Amino acid sequence: MLRWFVVFAIVVLKCLAARVELYWDVGYVYGARDGYTYRRAIGVNGKLPFPPVHVTQGDILVINVHNSLDVPTSIHAHGLLNNGTNYYDGPDMVTQCGIPPGENFTYVFETKDQFGTFWIHGHTRHQEVDGLHTPLIIHSRKPPVVDYDEELLMTFEDWFTTEFAVRQAYIDSLENAETLTPYFPKSLINGYDGNNTAAITFVPGKRYRLRVICMSINSWFKFRIPGHKMSLIEADGVESIPLEVDGLSMGPGQRYSVIITAHDTMEFNYIYNVTSYSRFISDQQGLQPLVYTGLVKYKDGAPTKNIPALSDEQLVWPEETSMQVADKQPRLLVDRQIELLVNRFKNTHNVPFSALGSSVYKPVLVPTLYTALSMGGLAANSSVYGPQTNAYVLKHLEVVEIVINNPAIEDHTFHFHGHNVQVIETGPYGNSSTIGREPVAHKVSGPWPMWRDTVQVRAFEFIRVRFRADNPGVWFLHCHLAVHMYNGLAVVFAEAPDVLQQRQIVPKEMVEMCKRQGIPTQGNGAGNLGFDLSGLPPAVYPPS
Repeated sequence: MLRWFVVFAIVVLKCLAARVELYWDVGYVYGARDGYTYRRAIGVNGKLPFPPVHVTQGDILVINVHNSLDVPTSIHAHGLLNNGTNYYDGPDMVTQCGIPPGENFTYVFETKDQFGTFWIHGHTRHQEVDGLHTPLIIHSRKPPVVDYDEELLMTFEDWFTTEFAVRQAYIDSLENAETLTPYFPKSLINGYDGNNTAAITFVPGKRYRLRVICMSINSWFKFRIPGHKMSLIEADGVESIPLEVDGLSMGPGQRYSVIITAHDTMEFNYIYNVTSYSRFISDQQGLQPLVYTGLVKYKDGAPTKNIPALSDEQLVWPEETSMQVADKQPRLLVDRQIELLVNRFKNTHNVPFSALGSSVYKPVLVPTLYTALSMGGLAANSSVYGPQTNAYVLKHLEVVEIVINNPAIEDHTFHFHGHNVQVIETGPYGNSSTIGREPVAHKVSGPWPMWRDTVQVRAFEFIRVRFRADNPGVWFLHCHLAVHMYNGLAVVFAEAPDVLQQRQIVPKEMVEMCKRQGIPTQGNGAGNLGFDLSGLPPAVYPPS
């Protein structure tokens, strides 16, 4: 009976599915998004911000991209699993070649049974930093874990006065590496200067679902509405058992949905608070952290309710281990463990690098997915991908436990492409007393650990997560802080390459797109046969 019901549900979902088609002309736009600095940015169809994308569970989202930039581009639907269509995942030289200037390419994203709060962003040359991103909302076809009357959407971004490539050229220059001056971004709320954001309007007695997306690339955000409780019901597109919190603390790439019940009276208006800060830059008056406030309006002209200030320590914030998944999946039993170490270092010229695996991640000469598809039985050997990829080969359906150890003073968020992961445990790692910090607390998840695709790993902390290797493909795992990813803080998982070779064929137009750019589409990471990796640039290894 249960099997019949599952089959029936899948058939119904397919019958209800729609094909939602969009046309995106990705190009340069100009403006002063932070209210101060006029600069070049990247938008869609001449707009920045450009409209959020709304689809329904089971829909097929088709995005026809034309590249009007003067460099290649690609897009990634952050949080979509792309099971069976790994080649549409988006990261340049991992699953595809970038779309060349002046050319077109069509992405076909199958939402299947996923629903929740996601976003779409550039994944070539860190173009998400310069504006190429927007929310993606997949509305569920089933009732939510908590009923509500209306939905609202809130986004947070950080915004720099110069383009990413300009800042990185400065950081990479040897003469400046010794005296690097931090860049302090401004913050945007709902796409505009955080000081000039429209009010949130509440109707007395109504229950609201507020979707909140952290689309930043360096900054953390804390958000709360004093005088209102929040019930957290979703993280990263996965429903949770309702958890009452006072506010949200979010790192780059993370998303939440909370239920907020408006007060029954229009007697007062309220003020919401947003604080943004970069975890790896020292505080500086007026620059870091930044504090923004906005109006929660019940009635025009109503007085603002005075709420006594509370410290962060007096408030309840969601943590990676405090949430539990709504469908009450128990912990997975582990078949294999992979331990990764965050290693931030500088070379002899004082140029910064990052490593998550044995070496600094750098793109190789062949998209790693194409190597997995073209190398036959050798694709099961991680060496064929090149040491620069930090490739780990996973067996089909094995349960993998990933432990990320962070012995440094910087916080990170790590995004898993192609998978949600089950958050099992966090705890102290390294010696925080060297900088006068107390060790972080050891915390273990409840009986039904939360699943999500982007996790925080704080300074001097480890995190333990698990997933089942049920999505054959080549999947990126990287820090979602753009500068850290640029410096090499990433690995790839070559998942079940034997099954991948049987199930997936890269669309011909993607192969031709590579060939027009002179990029090989077969062979090992260097485009050669067997283990001959000649032609690859030297790998960069952390000091021993």
